[in-house]
Amino acid sequence: MRSACFWACSRPGSGQGWNISPPLPTYTGGMRSFLLIASAVGAGLAFGRRYLERGVSDRKTKAIEAAAVETRRQIKRHADDFLKKSFRSFAIATGIKLVILAALWTLAHFGAMDRPYFLYGVMAVLAAFLLRDFWVSWPYVRLGIAELSRYGWHPRRALGEVVAGHVFQQVLQEAQSVPKSRSSTVLLTLAGHSREGLEHDIATSVAAIARDTSWSDLRPFLISAGLKTGALMALYSVCVFALMA
Repeated sequence: MRSACFWACSRPGSGQGWNISPPLPTYTGGMRSFLLIASAVGAGLAFGRRYLERGVSDRKTKAIEAAAVETRRQIKRHADDFLKKSFRSFAIATGIKLVILAALWTLAHFGAMDRPYFLYGVMAVLAAFLLRDFWVSWPYVRLGIAELSRYGWHPRRALGEVVAGHVFQQVLQEAQSVPKSRSSTVLLTLAGHSREGLEHDIATSVAAIARDTSWSDLRPFLISAGLKTGALMALYSVCVFALMA
């Protein structure tokens, strides 16, 4: 009897003052499940993106460190090779000058050339040597003057900026020459990065390291080349003075 009255009172439209509400429609429960799934997927995507970003940052840091080490090694090697070749060329040219002057002195010493002609010949040869040295060294002198004037006549800063600019272009070209893969592009996109941005960041960071370390890396080579060149110039001057005397 109570059971019958309970069900009668719970039916809609039974006329009783208290109705027991029926269960919520099924789509409400489905919507709740969908929201839960969506929030879980969103959290998973956010976590995955943070994971990818961290992975990309770690790989970028390692790439910058490796590129910086290799770049410093190449800078030292190129500087050593360039200064050695320059000094070798300077030594050969100086030797040829001394041979020409010695030939003139030999002619004058054994009477094949009068002293006035000898003096005129030595002056003409020395003038030709000066013109030749100016012609050969002018491109480097002009570049040095331009860079020094651009950076306030600070040799250390000018050297760092020139090296940094060269390193930036070289690293950027090498990074752009690496073949692109579709998977890496997708991963970078999911991590919120682009290949072009990473290439630019790596080149900029490596160039900054080269700018800060170029002076300390190149100073020993510059000092050594300066001492060798100064000693050779002093020897050349002594020989010329002895021949003229």
